Amino acid sequence: VKSIRQTVSSLSGGQRQTVAIARAVLWNSKVVILDEPTAALGVAQTEQVLNLVRRLADNGLAVVLISHNLNDVFEVADNIAALYLGNMAAQVNKNEVIPRQVIELITTGKSAGVDAPSANSGATK
Repeated sequence: VKSIRQTVSSLSGGQRQTVAIARAVLWNSKVVILDEPTAALGVAQTEQVLNLVRRLADNGLAVVLISHNLNDVFEVADNIAALYLGNMAAQVNKNEVIPRQVIELITTGKSAGVDAPSANSGATK
């Protein structure tokens, strides 16, 4: 950043994401929802955004990361909710699954060794 007076529109994609996240933090948000925050970013910018996401979570903020990039998800997530046709296929601890299982959940709604959500859980969508 050349100047603190620089407009957001002149910032890089990673810098814009950082500004958006900082706004949420300044508003004392308890939850930050990020929809595909790294989709249009380069490698270095993606790393910056993911480091920021992890720091926010480490500081007690709830972060909901919506992403098709499973590398990003596995890098920063604690838990993964996989949707299939708009319904919750499963919610799992990242350390208890491998990417292939998450791909199966997203594409078929099931995966060997992964339990489907309870019909009584209320968490179907």
